Amino acid sequence: MLRWSERATRMIHARAAGSAAGAKPSGHTRMLAACAAGALTCAVVLAQQQPPPPDSQEQRPTFRVGANLVRVDVSVIDRHGEPVTTLQQNDFDVFEDGAPQTIQTFKLIESDGDAPDDFSLPIRSQEHARAEAARDEIRVFVIFWDEYHIGQMVPAIEGRRALADFVHNAFGPADLVAIMDPLTPLDAIRFTRDRLELTETVRKLTGRLGIYMPPRSPLEEGQMMRVRNIEQLRAQVTTSAIDAAIAHLGAIREGRKSLLIVSQDIGALPRDERYRWMSDAVRLANTNNTAIYTMDPRGLTVGGRMSDVLQALASDTGGRWFMNNAPARELRRMVKDARAFYLLGYASTLNPADGRFHRIKVQVKRPGVETHARSGYFAPAPTQIVNARTQAAAAVVPPDVTRALTALATIRPDSLGDLWVGATRGAEGRPRVTVAWTAADGQNAAAVRVRATAADGTVYFDGDVPRESASFSAAPGALTIQRTVLDSTGAAADRQSSTFQVPDFASGALTISSPVLLRARNALERRSLAAADDAPPYAGQVFARGDRLMLRFSVFGAAASSAIVTVNLLSRKGVALAALPLARRGAREGDYEVQLPVASIAQGDYMLAVEATHGDARTKALVPFRAVP
Repeated sequence: MLRWSERATRMIHARAAGSAAGAKPSGHTRMLAACAAGALTCAVVLAQQQPPPPDSQEQRPTFRVGANLVRVDVSVIDRHGEPVTTLQQNDFDVFEDGAPQTIQTFKLIESDGDAPDDFSLPIRSQEHARAEAARDEIRVFVIFWDEYHIGQMVPAIEGRRALADFVHNAFGPADLVAIMDPLTPLDAIRFTRDRLELTETVRKLTGRLGIYMPPRSPLEEGQMMRVRNIEQLRAQVTTSAIDAAIAHLGAIREGRKSLLIVSQDIGALPRDERYRWMSDAVRLANTNNTAIYTMDPRGLTVGGRMSDVLQALASDTGGRWFMNNAPARELRRMVKDARAFYLLGYASTLNPADGRFHRIKVQVKRPGVETHARSGYFAPAPTQIVNARTQAAAAVVPPDVTRALTALATIRPDSLGDLWVGATRGAEGRPRVTVAWTAADGQNAAAVRVRATAADGTVYFDGDVPRESASFSAAPGALTIQRTVLDSTGAAADRQSSTFQVPDFASGALTISSPVLLRARNALERRSLAAADDAPPYAGQVFARGDRLMLRFSVFGAAASSAIVTVNLLSRKGVALAALPLARRGAREGDYEVQLPVASIAQGDYMLAVEATHGDARTKALVPFRAVP
């Protein structure tokens, strides 16, 4: 599915409405509405699962205005195009709105892209990429290929040639690089260190200026059918995608980032809207500490003129604009700028808190050097600061949600399978523990052996897990679960140890059994699971779009019969997205089941929050899972 930030999505629909009065929903919207069983859930999830909108990102200024501290990143280049790294604090003069400022903090940041350690080099997952991007010594680059505003022939050919040389030769082994276009969803942005992969991605890039068929997506198909001014809408899609890319960079890293926009121009926006967006984009980039570089792939064939908007984006954010017939060599200056730069901090004597733009000018006393720095910053008004603090407090993820999501963060792509441990009330109220094993696709372990040991040394189970699950009685308290996967020769292929807390079902007015996940991949499996009261749990946590997720659990205790029981779908931040319909199951009053078609939600990490309440009695369980294409 195509997804931008919430603000970007609203912007696109609002602009489209202005371009074609009475336009119907896009093909993308109609496709979502077709998911009858989960239409409401889908709509809510698509809105809630977006990355933070640019407006919220703007409230986390890299130029620290709060205790009136302002930070400026400055690149200094000598006449040979090399970074200057020998300057001292007294070599700089900083002016804000023409008034001289006293530099209070000074630091030189250097990184040549060399690997800090060999282990961290290959990017193994999106989570790994985010963790690497947060490191100060790692440089982060995004290349935005604006296919809507690049000609199909010479501009695209020359642009690909320049980028292919650039991505193959310019970056260091530890640099993180991603390539995107106007239709790339934010959750599909992939940072990599594989130069061959980058080169292959560049080879597939196309120019589609004035090319409308065939459409790339249902959204484009809807545009063709209902929007009269396609070029204006394409410009709006491009600008919204650039906004989302900048906000995304600001979300993954506070330090300096570099964004290269390859485009002939941003497109056919009305004049007022064109320059209003340019001003907002500069503000967003400055706030998110992102230097923008722009390249016109046509080179000097355009008569020496480059888009004024592309020039301004680069000049006002501390980047550069490139328009020449040898762009590959010039592009390397973007990497050199990130190799060494100075962090200057000053306490503004103007003490601004007016919500306006304040110009910054940095001068270097050494002759023969070239400086690049942001042109200024927007000082938040007092109401904006209060709102930012409120939003920050609301964005704090609850500790129980963080703990539940840990299981998803540790999913290994090379895992042989997954082990699930859960408990329910057995005979005479004694806990009954179940262990279940689900082999990974393509894996066929000869045997899975489990040993369950209590804190006092009592071994409650020690043996193979037959037919995908095994059950045994245990006392309430902590159990150490040691899992060993054996290969065909009987040798241990994989070992893992974990702790499971066995609940005490005999105490308390309300308790919930460990919720059991089931996965139905087709209609036959769905009917089979519906008829089976003792179906073995699905130990995995990853569900494909064609799957149907089933969740079963039981409520016990003196208040169970009159308890209010709910199941809510939560985002990865713990935000409630939708209440799911709950069905009673079987003859016992406290047995429940929930079904969720995975196709009704966007890909991402979620949780099912199972909760039972009766007066002051309350119990809750969180079940994390991941939806994938």
